[in-house]
Amino acid sequence: MRVEKLGSALVVLVTLVVLALFSVQGALRLAVDDLHAQAALARADEPRPTRSPIGQWLSAAFVSDLTPENVAAFDARTQQLDHRADRLLELTAVVALAGMLAALFTGRPALEVATTREARRPLAESGNGVILER
Repeated sequence: MRVEKLGSALVVLVTLVVLALFSVQGALRLAVDDLHAQAALARADEPRPTRSPIGQWLSAAFVSDLTPENVAAFDARTQQLDHRADRLLELTAVVALAGMLAALFTGRPALEVATTREARRPLAESGNGVILER
């Protein structure tokens, strides 16, 4: 029973870590998309890309040391962040797989769970207060 509780706690912890990693990866993707849009606007590409307010806010933190006129530096930074977002997604997949394996090895077999539930089920009562057998 103790291993099951530890396994459940581990699975919850891993789930929270995976959600956090997905959030960070999504934020990096928004920043990368905005940096691509900024570079396209600086090059005057058509059609003009749109920029989201959240992407603008996130990308500003990543390129605060660059001048807007330096398109090559923007492209280089964008490639670095894009690469890091891909690696973070791969790391997230590994952590999720580890969580699934932890759940698999620490969980109780379905037959044992069903047997335990069956044993805990109260006897049924008929409408007139007589206890019926299972």
